[in-house]
Amino acid sequence: MSHIALLFPGQGSQVVGMGKEFWNEFDVAKQLFEEASEAISCNLKKLCFEGSMNDLTLTMNAQPALLTVSVIAFQVYMQEIGVKPIYMAGHSLGEYSALVCAGVLPFRDAIKLVRQRGIIMNNADPHQQGTMVAMSHIKLEALQKICEEISTKERPACVACMNADQQFVISGHRQTIQEMINRTESLGTKHSYLNVSGPYHSPMMNMAGKRFKVELDQTKYSQAKYPVISNVTATPYHPDHSVVDYLNMQMTMPVRWLESMHYLIEQGVTEVIELGSKNVLVSLMNKITKRIVPYSLNQPSDLLILTNTHERKNKLLTIRKNMLSNLMVTALISRNYNQDSISYAKRVEPLFLKLQRLKEQVDNNGYELSEEDLNHSIQLCHSILSAKQIPNGTTLIDVI
Repeated sequence: MSHIALLFPGQGSQVVGMGKEFWNEFDVAKQLFEEASEAISCNLKKLCFEGSMNDLTLTMNAQPALLTVSVIAFQVYMQEIGVKPIYMAGHSLGEYSALVCAGVLPFRDAIKLVRQRGIIMNNADPHQQGTMVAMSHIKLEALQKICEEISTKERPACVACMNADQQFVISGHRQTIQEMINRTESLGTKHSYLNVSGPYHSPMMNMAGKRFKVELDQTKYSQAKYPVISNVTATPYHPDHSVVDYLNMQMTMPVRWLESMHYLIEQGVTEVIELGSKNVLVSLMNKITKRIVPYSLNQPSDLLILTNTHERKNKLLTIRKNMLSNLMVTALISRNYNQDSISYAKRVEPLFLKLQRLKEQVDNNGYELSEEDLNHSIQLCHSILSAKQIPNGTTLIDVI
């Protein structure tokens, strides 16, 4: 059975022409473009379809444009596919798109909110003292250690986005960021400056965060229809914390995308669909794991793939077969931490016999198992791993 999560891209996914094909084919796209344009007194359709890339990339323009196209893609998805997600997650700005689609924020209010967010973020660094740099081929711990060593209160730097394994974004004062680049070059890292107007998700956004909280406090929020993963915690919004708290913290705290995607893996998500322009989050998912099948819906033609249930089912079966193959090896060779040898022997020895027969069957027959047999076999492996009482903190995600 498929468990779907919907993903919403953030700033950097904007492209001239975004949403145009949806507008050509779906009335809901026309309605939402019109509503968004009225909300912020800006011809958003003209900006997205005919504007220059420079204008579209301006933070105060990019944010409402991206939110509008993502919400359109969601409405088209629900209209044409209709399978409800078990989770939603958005990257930075994309979290607002997720909240709209989960019913937490009204669309018109959200458009006004992200427009103001863009203006405040754009004005947060008037002297252009800050910057953001994408960095890869370095471990998170090493990057964080360098940040701690060279950052000062006046010239801070931090890891702003954990996007994938050894793929991050750093943000902060230009001089400190340059020193970080100089220190990491000898380690074989690669870097590229982002085309943004400020050091987002860093301490340099503290004042902007305080100003934006005034806007957040004036907005009404509803109960979510679907769980939304917070960038700040990498887990779903908790009822004990207000939406304002989460979104206010997001201004200065890092986007924990890698951890968020691992959370989806742990919760049994098998497919994700990126709703919006480009395929940035699909590309990241391909780097993060092979246990989830990623799709995108950024134009109507993508519906042909999403409605091909036979092809999607075959992809899921392939993933589960690969998972079973790795699980069998892990269950057989992983260390036993169970101190009760008698109980362990009674429980596991019969399971081991079944597992060995299963492995022979799979090896000889080339994965010729029914879906029911496949599910039963995976559960068998999990039972053995559970009986071995592998300690907390020892995760199987990297293994399987």
